[in-house]
Amino acid sequence: MSALNHFLVITSSKDITHWVQTTLHDEGEVLQVDSDNLERVLQLVDAVQARAVLCELGSSRLSQDAGFMEGLTAAKPLLPVIALAETPDRQSVLTALRAGARDFISPDMRPGEVVSLVRRAVSRESSEQQRAGAGNEGQMTAVASARPGGDATMFALHLALALREAQPKHDILLLDLGVPAGDSLQYLGIEPTYTFVDAIRSLRRLDDTLINTAFPKHDSGLRILAMPEDALDAGRITSADLYVLVNVLKRHFHQIVVNLGGVPASDFLYVLLGRADRTLMFVEQSVPSCKQNRNLLQKLRDNKVDKVGAGQVSLIVDRYLSSVPPDAETIAKGFGIPLLSTLPSSGMARLTMMNSGESLFTSAPRDPYTVAVRKIAQELQREPGTPVRAVPQTTGWLATLSSRLKAG
Repeated sequence: MSALNHFLVITSSKDITHWVQTTLHDEGEVLQVDSDNLERVLQLVDAVQARAVLCELGSSRLSQDAGFMEGLTAAKPLLPVIALAETPDRQSVLTALRAGARDFISPDMRPGEVVSLVRRAVSRESSEQQRAGAGNEGQMTAVASARPGGDATMFALHLALALREAQPKHDILLLDLGVPAGDSLQYLGIEPTYTFVDAIRSLRRLDDTLINTAFPKHDSGLRILAMPEDALDAGRITSADLYVLVNVLKRHFHQIVVNLGGVPASDFLYVLLGRADRTLMFVEQSVPSCKQNRNLLQKLRDNKVDKVGAGQVSLIVDRYLSSVPPDAETIAKGFGIPLLSTLPSSGMARLTMMNSGESLFTSAPRDPYTVAVRKIAQELQREPGTPVRAVPQTTGWLATLSSRLKAG
């Protein structure tokens, strides 16, 4: 969704939010903020590069809402602020305009009229001026799969390790948010001293010092932030929390790999995939896996999350056997996305890794799986937005022989 316009609506009313989302559905994404805390809203404006903020004016708190809008327009003079009220009157309209609002809307207006007004407000200022000074952001690659299990975690972990290996001078982060929770830390024998939920709670003080002292770190230098096993508080994480956290992390890390294997279709999933620069659909060579993942991809398309047109969603086929149908190219055609790579089963190497506390780069550096992940990491270091190229595959004994010849 990062290519879409983003609008914030400041309200605690679900009805107002639903009306705005329905009206502006084709204009971009509408994110509700149920708090009028100015610092929090300003943080979110920067995180999503909001094109406009719609503030509700309540008749019982007119002065408080107007004060909030005054603070918002003072802090962001180029940001269009639009007031809204269910039952507007002359006094509320005047109050809003004096507080700095560009325009005033209400649910009794025709949808086309509201859309035109919002477009006009946004077009008054150059989006380039609004986004000036946003700074360089790191790149985020998401691994998505409809089916829970350790394979997506295994892949995301080694992809992050391969990126760290290829870019030792850069900070690399693995966000392990897949199901089951925290497998990546267990694979490497790392204690979960600080979790994803802890980071959400620490948003206001998340800086280099906290990251360097609190985020779990692998010997390679890779930082790992995982969902806690007892993630009871995860349901309280809002979309606003996710936007702000990802924005902060992108400023601190050159590359982020986020494991979303097994995470069901939800706002949580949509927000994280929407903020990703690339998405890798991770499927097995089986009918159930293909069916469930195609359903997930369709939900992403329905929610305008995927970036298929930009070539930023691609396919990884795991545990692949070229002699067994359907082949990888057929699966990719069924999904309507390009094939990036296939991964061999390598059952013995995977099992050894899970029980040894060492990555495959240490326990099985010449295994075909390890070789394939390194090639994928090389491809992902290309500029985002460029069409993906299928990674040349070498499987079985030929890959082992090739690796040994190179090592020799």
